[in-house]
Amino acid sequence: MKIAVHTDAAGRPVSLYEDGVIHLYEGGGDRWSKIGEFAFALPDGASIPLVRGLVERVASSLRDCRTLISGDRNGYIYSLLGQEMGFSCWTSEGSLDDQLAMVERRQLEITAQQGASACATAGCATSSCGGRKALACGREVEVPPPENLGEGRLRVDVAAVMRKLPGLNSRQILFPLLEGGSFAEVEVICEHLPRWFAAKLAQLGLEYTSETLPGVGVIATITHPTVQ
Repeated sequence: MKIAVHTDAAGRPVSLYEDGVIHLYEGGGDRWSKIGEFAFALPDGASIPLVRGLVERVASSLRDCRTLISGDRNGYIYSLLGQEMGFSCWTSEGSLDDQLAMVERRQLEITAQQGASACATAGCATSSCGGRKALACGREVEVPPPENLGEGRLRVDVAAVMRKLPGLNSRQILFPLLEGGSFAEVEVICEHLPRWFAAKLAQLGLEYTSETLPGVGVIATITHPTVQ
């Protein structure tokens, strides 16, 4: 597993709103090796577009690592990391080795729970199964089931779920449902289509149409291809 840690000069985890260094570790249990590091600091009075650009560069620099330990998990930066970029954000105490081991253990436990409960039966999606769990910025939460419209038609209001459960991201909400494939149609309501949306649906062999409604957002209708 790879875990990033943002620390101050003394090696203590600090908020991303404070100047520090992001260290990238790889390993497991009590054996971890640092495989990279880079400084991170927000300029005074940075605009939202500038902050977003900096956070996107951080995510790119961390490559396939999507787990972060720091001194906080609240605010715009953490919302970007969690909701749009798929990060699990943690705060922790103790020695660095203890923190890395603890976060790894909790991540593996939650992943196992997700795998055991994410649409294990063919009728799960259409019967509005509510057993899925996900990690929202270090907290394990229940992912609300889709609304069952009947005849295999489901509805998921992503924006409403995110407002109710801050820190949950669109991947955690939609991936298990879409990958399960047990639906005739899924209506997705969101403020804007996630960046991964078109590519993920193409990977799964699904099709979609979308429209923008003032005051509502984007409504995307996902279906299986029609067999000719």
